[in-house]
Amino acid sequence: MKFKIQFMVIYSLLFSWVINAQIDTIDLPEGDDDIKINTTTLFFSIYVDNQSNVFLDKDSINVYNIAKRLSYLRYKLPEHFKMRVKINLYVDKKADYYIVDIIKTQLASAYFERLYYKTNSIEDADVLKGISWTNHQSFYHLERPKKILTKKQQEKNRRFNDSINRGFGDIPPPPAPPTSWFFDSQHIIYSDSKDAIEEALEGRTFSCITLTNKGYMKNDKIIKFKNKEKVESLFYSQDIVFVKFSDDLVYGNYLDAIKYYKDLDNKKKGYFIELSSEIEMIHKKSDIQLSN
Repeated sequence: MKFKIQFMVIYSLLFSWVINAQIDTIDLPEGDDDIKINTTTLFFSIYVDNQSNVFLDKDSINVYNIAKRLSYLRYKLPEHFKMRVKINLYVDKKADYYIVDIIKTQLASAYFERLYYKTNSIEDADVLKGISWTNHQSFYHLERPKKILTKKQQEKNRRFNDSINRGFGDIPPPPAPPTSWFFDSQHIIYSDSKDAIEEALEGRTFSCITLTNKGYMKNDKIIKFKNKEKVESLFYSQDIVFVKFSDDLVYGNYLDAIKYYKDLDNKKKGYFIELSSEIEMIHKKSDIQLSN
């Protein structure tokens, strides 16, 4: 029995060492952007090495289990932290973008809307280096788990909510700030309702391109990332650019495209709306084509 325990301890330590060694080899893309966060922001970290192995906070994980695992971890947090959780993505620049696409879809199905693509180094010195990016949607969503409360806890919460409502009296809540077309309509694009999508796009100019390792492909022609004039022409001439991804796309090239897009003039550029492999399949089955 003693030998068995010693063996399990040694195996656990060895396994942990191997995982850390894999994570330490991750070669992140370069980037100068700073991440702006506050002291109440919590992060979960996902790592992807150059062999597309995936780790959640340095534990190996099946990519299709990410949504449920993160939903449970968030469920265990105090209420005031749950909506402040963000995701750090430490992805090797040679990793397949396809695996990142699956991760993002898993995150979207668990309501994680803000991503931080980490750059430069996984060391603490670069903890605030990365690119902030809005995650795409998912067609499927997990039901958020709810805590089972005792009757005493329910009564305590009721009294607390009543005291807050009395404090506001009859003052109506302030109106919600105006939202952009992107945030109002992205969930419609990620549906299988052809009529609703056509309605949302009515009166808007848009085109659909494929992001490849060589650049943006439109009508079988490649627009290279560094060709600023043509990239500007692509995004300045459309209200929306729908972006699909080639099967062999490498993550480093995806991030280059993101960086070049973020450098464009915000007042002139159209929305960069990613079409995940999940929604592409659903649109295909529903005879939806986002091209004009």
